[in-house]
Amino acid sequence: MKQSIALAPAVRAAAAATALGGLLIPSPIVGQDSQRPSDGPALQTMPVDPLVEVDWLMRHIRDEDVIVLQAERRAGTFASGHIPGARPLRFDEITWEGEEGWIVEFPEVDQIVEALRAAGVRRDSRVVIYGASMTATARTWVTFDLLGLGDRAFVLNGGLEAWRAVGGEVATGPPAMVAPGDVEAASRVDFRVSADWIQARLGDESLVLLDARPDDEYTGEDGGLGNGGRPGHIPGAAQLYWEELMDPDNNTRFRPRAEVARILERHGAGEGKTHVAYCMIGMRASVDYMAARMMGLDIHFYDGSWRDWGDRHDLPVELGPDPRDGERF
Repeated sequence: MKQSIALAPAVRAAAAATALGGLLIPSPIVGQDSQRPSDGPALQTMPVDPLVEVDWLMRHIRDEDVIVLQAERRAGTFASGHIPGARPLRFDEITWEGEEGWIVEFPEVDQIVEALRAAGVRRDSRVVIYGASMTATARTWVTFDLLGLGDRAFVLNGGLEAWRAVGGEVATGPPAMVAPGDVEAASRVDFRVSADWIQARLGDESLVLLDARPDDEYTGEDGGLGNGGRPGHIPGAAQLYWEELMDPDNNTRFRPRAEVARILERHGAGEGKTHVAYCMIGMRASVDYMAARMMGLDIHFYDGSWRDWGDRHDLPVELGPDPRDGERF
């Protein structure tokens, strides 16, 4: 019988997690090496439960160790409406956007840490992240995960819309001054992979590539990077458009965990496989990455994504729809 993703060992380990003020902080999986192997990136060794609901935040928002960050992709969004006490975290402070201005990649760790300290994040902080876009919010959480802080950072499931729906107050205006934090990167697990790493494994049945882009980008009908590069997708990649994982009525809220598990499984994900999430520039792939981490799957992240792969004429491409599953959930 085919085993459900929800029964993967990492998820079973998460069931033994200890509670920290109502949030689950999973214990490490015993017997797995947390060090990066010499021949490539490492896999995460601790499953996480990265979602927190608005009712929890309402009860704990005044806790001394709870810090709420609004991922601000566009200037001015924070001032126009935010959760009281939240602090803005500008997206360009935790990403490198490249010389062309729209590449999104992880900058040096020291730069990320500096931005988090400026927002007042401390070593003992429990950070709750939200934003107008789940892609930017998820990317911010993945940044914490890269620093080894994925078990101390959480995404507000449903975002500001869910906060408003239960009567949560919304403040306007600039942020208050905060004391600098002292957060540091923890035991990091570098889960990033390169194009060459992927190319060397194409055709391996244990490799599952998850392409988080919509139909026109995946199939190549968009012409490729707005006619600025080659169209298509990495050969063999499954199309897991990030919005499939979201509540149809609120695309800043994940579907229930059981539905997320079924969606991942339908796209070829599962125990014993090596997964890689990618999209155009690494934003939408962050949602697929989060979903895989929620299920305890081994997941890598192709930071360069199609912006990198599509520009390289030495790499193969594939056009057309995903023949295994063209349906939506």
